[in-house]
Amino acid sequence: MVIPTVHFHSEYSRIPLRIAKGHFATNHSHINYYIDMTFTKHRLAEARQAAEELVVQMDHNTIIDTVLCLDGTEVLGACLADAMTAAGIRTTNEHNTMYVVTPEYTSAGQMIFRENIAHLIRNRRVLVLAASVTTGGTIQSAIQTIHYYGGACLGACSIFSCLDECEGFPVKSIFRSEQLDNYLCLPSNQCPLCKSGARLDGLVNSYGISSF
Repeated sequence: MVIPTVHFHSEYSRIPLRIAKGHFATNHSHINYYIDMTFTKHRLAEARQAAEELVVQMDHNTIIDTVLCLDGTEVLGACLADAMTAAGIRTTNEHNTMYVVTPEYTSAGQMIFRENIAHLIRNRRVLVLAASVTTGGTIQSAIQTIHYYGGACLGACSIFSCLDECEGFPVKSIFRSEQLDNYLCLPSNQCPLCKSGARLDGLVNSYGISSF
């Protein structure tokens, strides 16, 4: 079964948020909205628009050396680096251009960087990019990994977020959970849908959805 989505339009955004209401489980929580970000992450024109909307919220006097892409946001990350450069956000990198990287994961889910990538984090000012921020667990892990490899985290940005900050760092986003009617993101043992006997409609992770 394919979960049908509808387009949610915000007065602040040119791009749609594709949503489906139901009962879904993630690695960290249960949620009542599935948010399909496929086109925002993988369609070049939409990724460019999303990048431009994120850059508007940024301090253009900051310095960003590296964009760390999570949740398959590499296309968006490249567009974001390009938009930040066009907006005058500077970098201290030798060739005066930003790096766009993605982490490798161990079998236990820990983020790591090989030697050929680690030097793009070490002594760099790093911005974390995610598709969505709900509990903040993935962003927290990314921040800890950046610090472990000797980088400095500047904050995070995402297409959708429930949080304004994580670990004391700001989280900028295009869409907010407050814009969705009665959005829920709770541990499974606190999920009111489970308590009411509602069956799960699907499992959700950064790759998308597996519906039941």
